[in-house]
Amino acid sequence: MKIDRLLSIIIMLLNRDRISARELAEHFEVSVRTIQRDMDSLTYAGIPIVASLGVQGGFGIMKGYKLDRQLVDTDDLFFILTALKSIGTAFRNDKITFTLEKIKTLIHDFQAREIDRRKDNLHIDFSAISLSQSGSLLYNKLDNAIEESRLIQFKYTDSNCKVSERSLEPMTIAFKWFSWYLFGYCRLREDYRIFRLSRMQDVNVMADCFQRRDLTFQEFEKRSFEKKMEEVVLRFNPEMKFMVKEYFNDGKAEIAKDGSLIIHTELPDNEGLIYMILAWGDTVEVLEPNHLRKSIQEKCQTICEKYSSNTL
Repeated sequence: MKIDRLLSIIIMLLNRDRISARELAEHFEVSVRTIQRDMDSLTYAGIPIVASLGVQGGFGIMKGYKLDRQLVDTDDLFFILTALKSIGTAFRNDKITFTLEKIKTLIHDFQAREIDRRKDNLHIDFSAISLSQSGSLLYNKLDNAIEESRLIQFKYTDSNCKVSERSLEPMTIAFKWFSWYLFGYCRLREDYRIFRLSRMQDVNVMADCFQRRDLTFQEFEKRSFEKKMEEVVLRFNPEMKFMVKEYFNDGKAEIAKDGSLIIHTELPDNEGLIYMILAWGDTVEVLEPNHLRKSIQEKCQTICEKYSSNTL
């Protein structure tokens, strides 16, 4: 859209002394003539555009013309830029790049020097949550469907390896529990659901639109956890103390007489809970609740039977 391009041009000009019409044309994938018309539009709108000729020529904005920078201070800008750059390690997204450009227009020269001095004080790398190429394509498809309020259809494999076909009103993409999820209203179940992106297949964005419903992901999450949290007591071997404290930092911990670590915590009551506990191997024992002890015992017995078989 032209209005979006004009705003983007203003932001770019505020962050540069000069930029040529050809550079702008290549960046926005339009003709040089279109850029020249855009500059005329900005001039008519009261933006003080300055044009210069020659090899080093191009367009700029009159010195002294800046956006209001009183809204945030240097600390605010430092953390905003750090957070955005960190997110950029996981997303290669033009929107994030454009947001960074906009934020930079708020920075005075003395603030820029201070932020540059502090740039190595804090580093956050979100590359571990980045999606694969196919995952990124799916993310973009779902993001567009959410933005346009379009129904999607897909095949989904649940935690029990059952495949079903779903029709969903997509509402929110969320990174939770070390995975990417899609939240929306499932027309098959006639209720709100979350779906793990890695288990979605054959995703199609439909022409049909929907009216976004009122429930937010945060409200759904709170409602779900209130119903499905399990009070669990775990005993870990003494050598696991530091690793356990890192993982269960919100749980109540106590040291037993034999040096083992007793953790009182709440965990999601679902199939994943069993596998999460099994992932700790023989370094952990479930003390409570009893039904969870029994479930893990049955699962371990099944595993033992599989490995006791002589067939390969």
